[in-house]
Amino acid sequence: MEATGLRLVPLGGLGEFGLNALVLEWQEHRLLIDAGVLFPPPELPGVDSIVPDFQYLTDRPGTLHGILLTHGHEDHIGALAYALEAARAPVYGSRLTIAFARRRMQDRGATADFRLLSAGEPVTLGPFRVNPIRVAHSVLDSLALAIETPAGVVMASGDFKISPETGPESTDVEALSAWGDRGVLVLLSDSTNVEHHGRTGCEDDVVPAFRDIFARARGRVLVSCFATAIPRIQRVADAAVAAGRKVAFIGRRMSDNTGVATEVGALHIAPEALIATEAVRERAPQDLALFVSGSQGEPLSAMSVISVGEHRDVVVGPGDIAVFSARPIPGNERAVSRVIGNLFRRGCDVLHNGIAAVHVSGHASRDELVEMIRRVRPRYLVPIHGEYRMLAQHARLAVEAGMTSDQVLLAEDGEVLSFGPDGARKDGTVPAGRILLDRSGAEELEEVVVRDRRHLSSDGIVVPVVVLDKQTGRLTSAPEIVTRGFVDSGGHPDLLDDAVRLVEEIVAMRPPEEQQAPDLTRERLRLELRRFFRRRTQRRPMVIPVVMEV
Repeated sequence: MEATGLRLVPLGGLGEFGLNALVLEWQEHRLLIDAGVLFPPPELPGVDSIVPDFQYLTDRPGTLHGILLTHGHEDHIGALAYALEAARAPVYGSRLTIAFARRRMQDRGATADFRLLSAGEPVTLGPFRVNPIRVAHSVLDSLALAIETPAGVVMASGDFKISPETGPESTDVEALSAWGDRGVLVLLSDSTNVEHHGRTGCEDDVVPAFRDIFARARGRVLVSCFATAIPRIQRVADAAVAAGRKVAFIGRRMSDNTGVATEVGALHIAPEALIATEAVRERAPQDLALFVSGSQGEPLSAMSVISVGEHRDVVVGPGDIAVFSARPIPGNERAVSRVIGNLFRRGCDVLHNGIAAVHVSGHASRDELVEMIRRVRPRYLVPIHGEYRMLAQHARLAVEAGMTSDQVLLAEDGEVLSFGPDGARKDGTVPAGRILLDRSGAEELEEVVVRDRRHLSSDGIVVPVVVLDKQTGRLTSAPEIVTRGFVDSGGHPDLLDDAVRLVEEIVAMRPPEEQQAPDLTRERLRLELRRFFRRRTQRRPMVIPVVMEV
């Protein structure tokens, strides 16, 4: 039986970077706030992306009034197709967010009923009234959402910062304060940058560094940032054009997103300043500014391919400067470092935020998080977006800012929060799993498959090959043992010979009932050899016996 009050059901985004998806429900009426992907860590080989398990919505058909997208980053829109498979509903977002989401849906051959959200223009969805509020972030058209419910106002911050930008890139702090004056039941606030003191800088802060780079570079300048970072791309492109350089976009995601932004009027680069990817080879290096996909070191990205000299249109070398204008997502540091090292091997100079002012975050630092709390003045705060340590630090920061500990609710994926006349509390759990997708994005991977891949990558594989006489059950020839990625025979000279002798003993000593059952022989070989290799090498290779009868 469903609860009758206001409930928040986080299906993702509370305890990790990405996977953002939170259900807001009143009785049998629901909204889904964001539907994002999680990019896989290295320990999940062959997994291209991870999406939330939306079974909670599948089990409650006909109750979802809408999907609300706060902004156009993949960790907020990348799982939209999977959310719509679970529960069809209209999709609401700002102009640029819808444009990005529509392109992702087209890539998957899927469709959606997209509807525009504009700051200051409320939309009624069942018992909910959604009020969009403009906020600053690293992607244009980002929104916070003040959602009026029968129990009170829920303020979802989205990803935001409160910085000195003006116009369409600024946060509407007056609107936030106005909602604080009206009264907010609960604030769901971004925790990503809670470990950073002070305030986050604005996009204009990167302009001097890029002007200097374009002025002193003797060759190409390659700039890698998130392909959705349209304010950054606009500023850097303006600096490049002012320095007399032509601009090109390298990599599918970079080309797609800048094309979408240009179509909706969010990016303005004069046509005569643009060149196609295939024309890059024809231009002198000092005339080029290239925006390149792959700021996170993705193995198949354009920047990764360029760094190993395998890109068909872009060849780099001494005199060229590569700029990483993005902070690595936690877990991607090693991949980014690998690409940077490869670029240095090709003679490039490489700049990143650790040594040059070429990046500013799109997330609020501690002083801005406090300002959000003090402007909105919520009865309750729920930290969202980030690893658990960040959620916990955000909770402590709120208490330091004047909230009481019972006003701050810490939750993780699947932990339901309930709000009623008696206050707020945790209200049980719901399944909130993860679905692993392969590189096609279309096939769900079972956990056992990923576990096997991880096992193979770390400990290797051993294949004992045994040929038996079908009549007698005896060996017809000496067993063979094939290994891949297991051990260097130089370090264990007698290991495989001893393993062969063990196989011979196992076959010879089988009980009579196993002599006519190859499946039992395979299992005995697998278990005994696993024990043997673990004892001799302290490793656990995957053992796959091959037993043939002739």
